[in-house]
Amino acid sequence: MNRLTVNALRAIEEEMHRLRRYQTVPLFYDPIDYMLDLGGKKIRPLLLWLSCGMCGASPERALPAAAAVELLHDFSLVHDDIMDNDATRRGKPTIHVKWDVNTAILSGDGLLGFAFQKLLETDCDDTAELARVFTRAMIIICEGQGLDKQFEEQEEVTPAAYLDMIRRKTATLIEVSCELGGMIAGADDATLEQLRRFGLNLGMAFQMQDDMLDITADEAALGKKVGSDFEMHKRTILYLMLRERLDKAVFDALDLAGYRRALNEAGILAAVQKQTEDYFDAAWRALEHFPASPYKSAVGEMLSSLQKRRY
Repeated sequence: MNRLTVNALRAIEEEMHRLRRYQTVPLFYDPIDYMLDLGGKKIRPLLLWLSCGMCGASPERALPAAAAVELLHDFSLVHDDIMDNDATRRGKPTIHVKWDVNTAILSGDGLLGFAFQKLLETDCDDTAELARVFTRAMIIICEGQGLDKQFEEQEEVTPAAYLDMIRRKTATLIEVSCELGGMIAGADDATLEQLRRFGLNLGMAFQMQDDMLDITADEAALGKKVGSDFEMHKRTILYLMLRERLDKAVFDALDLAGYRRALNEAGILAAVQKQTEDYFDAAWRALEHFPASPYKSAVGEMLSSLQKRRY
C-alpha cells in the first residue's frame, strides 16, 4: 500500500469518528463506536477519495462523503448480520451477538443517520444532487438485500436474477462511491460514466470473489465461518450452477465437503473464476480512460490487490 493510500485511510478513519453527537447515550453510541473500530478494507471510501483526485480536484474536499459511504456500508452490514444471523464480523462478535438484536437495529439506524450527516457536510457545488444519488443507492442496496433473502425461499432462481441481485446489493455502492468522487470534483458526464463503469465491474467481481472465498478461504483469514452461504442455502452463482448440474436428491444430500468437491469436479469454480476475471478486465479498461496521476496509480494498485485477494 503506497503512502498516498495510507494517508487517505488515516484521514477517512478520523473523519468517520468525527460525528456530531447531541447527548451521551451509551446504549446507542457504544455499539456504533464498536462497529467503527472493527476496521475493514475501506474500499468504498478510498475509491471515492481517489476518484475525486483522479478527476483533478483536491480529494480533501471529498473526505466527508468518503466517510458517508463507509457509514452507509456499515449500516447495511449491521442489519445484514441480524437478518443472516451471523455471529462474527471481521473476526469479532457481531453487534446483535455482543449486545442484542434491538440494540443492533438502533445502531444500524444511527449509522445511516450519521452517513447522511457526513454527506451533507461535503464541499460540493450541488449537494442536493449528491444526496439524490446517495439516497437512490441506499434504496437499491436495500432492494438487493431483499432479493437475497427472498431467494433463500424461492425455488427457481436464474443466474441472471442472481447477477441483478448482486449488482444491487454489492456493486451499486462501489459504483456510486466512484461516481460521487467525480461529482465532487466537477467531472463531466463522460468521465462520470467511466467512473460508474469502473465501479460497477469492480463491484460485480468483488461479490463473485466473495462467493468463491466462502468455499475456498481460510476461516481465520476470512473473519467469518467458511461455508456459511451454503449452510444458509444462499442462492450464490455457485449454488445455482451446481443445482442445475445435479439431481435434486443428490444436491440436497450434499454436506459442505461434498459441495466443495462437487463444485471442483463440475468445473464450476473455474467457470466462476473466469467470469470474475472478465469483470476485472472491464474495470481495467474503464480505468484506462483517465490520465496518469498518483491517484490513478493508487487506484490501479488497489484494483490489482483486490484481484489477487484470498480473503
